[in-house]
Amino acid sequence: MTTTLDRGTDPAAADRTLTRLSARFGLAFTLCQLLVMIAMAVFVLPRVGAPGDPAAERGQEILDVETAYRMSNYAFMVAGTLLLGFLGAVHVRLRRVDPSGVLATVAVAAGTMLALVWPLAGVLHDVAMGAAAEGTDVRLLAGWDAIAPYSLAFSVLPRIFFVGALVLGLRLAGTSPWLQRVGLVLVPVSLLGSATLLTDALFPLLALSTLAYELWVGAVAWHWLRSERPPA
Repeated sequence: MTTTLDRGTDPAAADRTLTRLSARFGLAFTLCQLLVMIAMAVFVLPRVGAPGDPAAERGQEILDVETAYRMSNYAFMVAGTLLLGFLGAVHVRLRRVDPSGVLATVAVAAGTMLALVWPLAGVLHDVAMGAAAEGTDVRLLAGWDAIAPYSLAFSVLPRIFFVGALVLGLRLAGTSPWLQRVGLVLVPVSLLGSATLLTDALFPLLALSTLAYELWVGAVAWHWLRSERPPA
């Protein structure tokens, strides 16, 4: 006689399936963020001049590509909120190595803020473009264009807690030393980039640390996705 295992009623199998699905959201987050950044850099930003251009000229250039900017902002909103789907795997994996739930709570709370702060900047930028299209001074729109890098700089603060909790989780699990080391480097570099709020000269460091962070999240998601494979 043979016995057929009903995977639908196996809690361990269901846990692995849902965790793998959540980890895929982490991969989707990284991929979509990179694609939107590339599209923005190629099709939108070259058409709006440099930040040092006269405010009236820059504001009008932004207004001239309003549709492209709105589409880019929407794409950033969708890509950024994909991180919410990844937080399920974050919670499960951290609870396995930290039964107290401290790391999972910190990571999920910080990740939720990360998924909202920068996309919200896109909403506010759309509001500013709408006001300029209705006839307000376009010089104000040139100033509002800074909301994206400034919001990104602010998002570094919850990012530090998010990355830190994941690094501690990887350390407790005793897995992927290279992900641990990269995460440890990301924390101080990202913190320095957040000082873009004080001086625009640090924006390149902010941009590079953000790119590295998004790639790191994808690497963590891939690592967890592979480790959650069902046993043969």
